[in-house]
Amino acid sequence: MVSGGSARQADSVRRCQGCGAALAADNTASICGKCHREQRDQLRTPPTQLSRSFFETPEFQAAFESHHIGKVFKAYRNHPRHLKLFGKGLNQDHLGRWLGLNQSQVSRIENGPPEQNITILTGYARALHLPPELLWFAFPGQRLARFTTAPIEAAPADTDTGFVPNIQDADSLIAQIVGSSSSNDAVSQLSYATSSIAESHTQAPARHVMTQVYNLHEQAQILLGMPNQRLSQKRELYRIESELLAHSCLLLDDLRQNGVAQKYGAAALIFAKEGGVSEATARTALAKALRWAERLIESADMARIGYEQSPSTPIRIQLASQEANASALMGNIPRAREALNRAGIAADSVSQDSGESAWSFPVARQAIFALSVALQARDPEAAIEAVARADASWATGAPLVSANWAQIRIGAGIANLLKGSLDATIEEVAPVLELSPELRISTVTAYMRQLEQELCDPRFRGNGDVLQLRQDIKEFDSGALSIIRLPEPE
Repeated sequence: MVSGGSARQADSVRRCQGCGAALAADNTASICGKCHREQRDQLRTPPTQLSRSFFETPEFQAAFESHHIGKVFKAYRNHPRHLKLFGKGLNQDHLGRWLGLNQSQVSRIENGPPEQNITILTGYARALHLPPELLWFAFPGQRLARFTTAPIEAAPADTDTGFVPNIQDADSLIAQIVGSSSSNDAVSQLSYATSSIAESHTQAPARHVMTQVYNLHEQAQILLGMPNQRLSQKRELYRIESELLAHSCLLLDDLRQNGVAQKYGAAALIFAKEGGVSEATARTALAKALRWAERLIESADMARIGYEQSPSTPIRIQLASQEANASALMGNIPRAREALNRAGIAADSVSQDSGESAWSFPVARQAIFALSVALQARDPEAAIEAVARADASWATGAPLVSANWAQIRIGAGIANLLKGSLDATIEEVAPVLELSPELRISTVTAYMRQLEQELCDPRFRGNGDVLQLRQDIKEFDSGALSIIRLPEPE
């Protein structure tokens, strides 16, 4: 029989909130030393042995159904298990350490738009050991998201035309690569897939194409790592990888990721050199990246070297045009015009391709570069002539690419402004302002900013139409999408 004093003493014993064991008299914490060590160990890395029931809370269910990885982060951090173990949810800083992110990055992911890049989503899911069967996306090597997207032409944001690019679905392309019976078959399938994705470049928003290009890049890396590759296979894989990296460079520039774009372009050039293959695609992509980094002399020289080395293909026209553009931007109009002249000569001797590939350079794109040089030279008549060439090509049935169309319309607006016709400028630019946000790539927004700078001229001070157009341009630019992050090339 326990005496009253002993009963009161037993009641006063402090117990661990984790396991219920009695706490030592000198332990002022709420848990015992053993539980404290277990908590510390559990905080070092994400737990790997989580039961399916862990993810069956209402918060997790809603997060998975939202297709938003940031909401999954919140559900994970505030899970009842963490509340019980640690007395509070995991903070953003701690979750970030598990994922290789800082607190502000976790906050942006939780509160920003849904992440779209499959590679990034896969990395987060694997780090937190999220069950694949609960996810709204598939890991690389499993079935991939289907390649569908919005229409390419300027249309109201609420218009649904059900556009699907007229290319083979990337799922089946990669499935053929993985399932090929020999290395030779796998390399051939990868080459075909790379060409097919390049043809889709103008048919879909850049972030959609980027996902597919990066998936093919991963497959190329796998094949490059296989033993006993023949020299011819290795060389062909270097060529493919160079093209994929160069294509990535183009897309990343479009998505305002210039720093990473330059590294992809440099890697593309290295693979081309190592494989002993044409450097044209790598140099045209890198010339573009250098131009956006305002490294204009390097951009012009990169393009000139590429032009000298390029075979007689549309890339040769593009490289001469890129040299002209970079030269005009740094104020060397004579060099710019000489390069444009070489581009025209090359165009006369080159057979045009589909006009839709990442490496195509149809009349409309040639006109854009001539337009850029004319605007830098403050020559509105030459600019209007370039606009007319683009419009004439589209009138005869040439493929109309939304970004090219937008640049031509804005450039026409700037040219009319130089001629003193504000009404004509507003008329040219108005339809571009309706362009879907995901189609407002960097080349388009750069032209808009150039127009906005022209509108700052003192002669327009107090003009209500100009003030409204400047406001519309700022909203256009802020609505542009650039939601993609990729690892740097190895």
